[in-house]
Amino acid sequence: MNPAAEELTGFSRSHAAGRPLGEVFPPPSPLATLAAKTVAMGRSHADFDAHVVRSDGTRLTASTVVSLVNDPSGRSRGIVLVLRDSSRVRDMEEQLRRSDRLAALGVLAAGVAHEVRNPLVGIRAAAQLMEREPAFPPSLREFTGIIIRQVDRLNRIVGELLSFAGQQPLQRRPCNINQILEEALHLLESTLEGAMIGVVRRYDPEIPALAGDPDRLLQVFLNLTRNGVEAMASGGELTVRTRFERVAPQCGGRAAAVAEVTDRGSGVPPEVQRHLFNPFFTTKDGGTGLGLPISVRIVEEHGGTIEVVSRVGEGSTFRVLLPLAGDEEGART
Repeated sequence: MNPAAEELTGFSRSHAAGRPLGEVFPPPSPLATLAAKTVAMGRSHADFDAHVVRSDGTRLTASTVVSLVNDPSGRSRGIVLVLRDSSRVRDMEEQLRRSDRLAALGVLAAGVAHEVRNPLVGIRAAAQLMEREPAFPPSLREFTGIIIRQVDRLNRIVGELLSFAGQQPLQRRPCNINQILEEALHLLESTLEGAMIGVVRRYDPEIPALAGDPDRLLQVFLNLTRNGVEAMASGGELTVRTRFERVAPQCGGRAAAVAEVTDRGSGVPPEVQRHLFNPFFTTKDGGTGLGLPISVRIVEEHGGTIEVVSRVGEGSTFRVLLPLAGDEEGART
């Protein structure tokens, strides 16, 4: 078991040595079955979509090949098991598909929003004019009030649709991700206190600047921190962490600033995680399901990406990766 396999699986070679393969990687992992078939049939076997459970309980999608090893006389000495982590490739493919879907939906959302906004203005104005009529019955003011409040709610949704559609061009300038996160926490200070949530700040003070729109990025981190607060209905601890990543495959191999927002809520089941970034998908009463898709759109416009890691009963971490500005190596040194 070489060092790469130790890092990939989370198991040390001393932990695995001498144990049956099916014990280290129990079913439904196919590794033991592939090994048995290879020995029985005398030829290599492969599974390009094998699911392996790592030492910490997380699932890894791996490309797996099991081959025979023979001595110089041709007698079988055993097998070699080769694992290649294909999770990142699959994640990037899914991000590309999601980006295409969001772009197409954004064009549709912009058209719908523009067509809906003008009639809403007319409906609200008509309700207000009715209330001002001298002969308007006071008993009906309750209903005109409902009309006005619902129109205002629809206007907010239309505003979110326009934001999702990316109608506002980015105003890029050098900005510091630590400062943007701190501003988001400051704006939510009263909310955090009311929800009895403490904040743990773990900022990298040497993180270089990124070329971004601080107002739009503030919207992203307000969404993520607010979601973290709402995930801990009984209070808890919210951890905000930043770090520098010299080579980020998610950002085309460029250096990136990484921001993580971690809550200690109930976590998100895998079947829900798959839909979190889909427009209009929400698990909240009264939610529009546009907060996370808008955040994804803003981050992707910056050339970055958003990832989520969540375990039921333990909480969730939303990770934002944003390419750095200028000469990252020079800025870091």
